[in-house]
Amino acid sequence: MIDDKQPCSEIQKFTKDIAWVALYQLLTIGFGIITLPALTKSYSTELYGIWTQVGVTVGLLTPIIMLHLSTAVVRYLAAENDKRKRQQYFGSMLWPVLVLALLITLISLIFKEALSLFIFSSNGYEIFVLLTFLWVSTSALFGLAISYLRARGKIRKLSIINITFTIVKMLVIVFFTLTGYQLEYIIISIIAIEGLLVITIFGMIIKNIGFPWPQITGLCRFLSFSIPQIPSGILLWIVSASDRYFITHMLDLSQTGIYNASYNLGSLIAIFFSPISFVLLPSLSKFWENKDLSKVKNYLEYSNKLFLSLAIPGVAGLHILSQPLLKVLAGSEYAIGAELVSLIALGTILLGTYQINLYVVYLVEKTKFLPFMIAIAAGVNAAINIILIPQIGVMGAVISTIAAYFILVVIVTIWARKVIRYKVDILFLSKVILATVIMALLLSFLTVNSILIIGFSAICAGAVYFICLVLLKAFTKQDILLLKVIFKGF
Repeated sequence: MIDDKQPCSEIQKFTKDIAWVALYQLLTIGFGIITLPALTKSYSTELYGIWTQVGVTVGLLTPIIMLHLSTAVVRYLAAENDKRKRQQYFGSMLWPVLVLALLITLISLIFKEALSLFIFSSNGYEIFVLLTFLWVSTSALFGLAISYLRARGKIRKLSIINITFTIVKMLVIVFFTLTGYQLEYIIISIIAIEGLLVITIFGMIIKNIGFPWPQITGLCRFLSFSIPQIPSGILLWIVSASDRYFITHMLDLSQTGIYNASYNLGSLIAIFFSPISFVLLPSLSKFWENKDLSKVKNYLEYSNKLFLSLAIPGVAGLHILSQPLLKVLAGSEYAIGAELVSLIALGTILLGTYQINLYVVYLVEKTKFLPFMIAIAAGVNAAINIILIPQIGVMGAVISTIAAYFILVVIVTIWARKVIRYKVDILFLSKVILATVIMALLLSFLTVNSILIIGFSAICAGAVYFICLVLLKAFTKQDILLLKVIFKGF
């Protein structure tokens, strides 16, 4: 837990930044809740499968085009107070990304038929190939620009930008689906909106540090930190998203769309670690550079404890509410079993634990070992997909994901605890699990058949869970003191 002797403003800023990112993430959930029925009920399962493949491919290629330099921006610019150095460093990282974005767009024009066959298992979707790669380019520039704001602690401004982008995307998707436009127009509109935001954010950056001219200052150090993350990112994508490709080729696009609906629901657990990990890295980087290892230890302990205390009851709630939620939002053909959603949610807990503890590897600058570590997990993932998907369908895909994430969690957690020597509060976690069981038992007696009742049930479940934690005396005096400091800051 964070030391109560730390300045209140520091603790409050950390938690308020988490709150801002959580607000954006909650809006992203709302985006999914609204756009899922808009897409699934306006287009066929095959077209929704195409939308899924486009999104998965953008997720794979965006960090590659960025050379994973967005992480280097946060790692090295978070503690850099010299404005001239920030200009040089950011310029040295920006221009390689620009060149690669132009190159990949050209490649998509030349090899559009082959890429269509690979991505969509058909050579009739060339237009979606071109749009996918154009989206990748704008997404890469957007990600790099956002990473600068993240590094400099501009979390509120960053969150407002992301909230605006999410709301506009949601309105675009709802409008075009309700008015009967083709899927291509939705993607074109999102690309255009993201492009305008890129221009806006770069305007902010230029105002702060001046124009980031091409530089080579520090580039070797940044690339040596980031390049090992390229194969790592590809391999991690194999773990997290390649199952859609396996399903598409071994089953069909309709099964991909059905699986993706459950995957998106189970992945809601990410709301509990994404805000924490987003804010955590720049904070840890500053503490590490200032040789303040006690704060690194405290923040890691606090982050892991906070995440698990929210995610564990989240999995139980999703297990009970997932099927009525899928029926309401997407239709009965998408509701294929609570077990699938629950296992996806469990895998997301493992992913969150991995992501939080992974930052220790960034701090000690040992990213060169990441490809080997993730390759083991990716190999296990691919093997299980190949064996199980033909035998048991989409359930085989989620089993492969859990197995791979478990391997990663074991490795990075052992590594992090060895370097930082932080502790895991077993007694607290046991009380979290007991409170979760009580909450789940009460929730299982409720009959849910509408989105309002689902929302009311979730709120009641959360209240029951918190009351159980209080009755079980899960919070220490230090926890209570910290909560008072946090709420005073709000």
